[in-house]
Amino acid sequence: MTGLVIYCDGTCEPNPGEGGWGFVVYRDGIEIHSEYGAADPSTNNIMEMTGALMALRWVAAAGKTISGSTPRLLCDSQYVVKGCNEWRHSWKRKGWKRGGPNAKLKNSVIANLELWKELDDVLTSVPITLEWVKGHAGILGNERADELAEMGRLGALASCPDDMLAAIRQQLAVPA
Repeated sequence: MTGLVIYCDGTCEPNPGEGGWGFVVYRDGIEIHSEYGAADPSTNNIMEMTGALMALRWVAAAGKTISGSTPRLLCDSQYVVKGCNEWRHSWKRKGWKRGGPNAKLKNSVIANLELWKELDDVLTSVPITLEWVKGHAGILGNERADELAEMGRLGALASCPDDMLAAIRQQLAVPA
């Protein structure tokens, strides 16, 4: 891991339910920064997107302090990677619709539109391409981002009212 490498992740259990996001920053293989947070209620996709958004905001805020390094942002969510690298450009051209103004698609509405717009704003000022990385494959940075996202989710659970926690535990105990 040379240069500036950032891993982001999100989690939600149950989905939808209590969610957490996290990201970790490495410079030449050494962890230099990490953050995590939570949202309740949320979904897995929203938490994955939030992890990427917060990482990109960190890059934008760090600005000149990271100069000389083109950062890499790695994410284990194909939804986020393809959405940021491919889909958002087309959606934006079509007025933030999936099929354009004359679309006959049943579902031309873009899920999580406000988050996609926020990601687009940051990616416009911080031109970076997200890279996909296989999740739960023992990759140090991805495992660390996953751990941070889980810490965020557990923080959300800790702030849940007891009756909501009981309902969550009941849901988790039901076999799939």
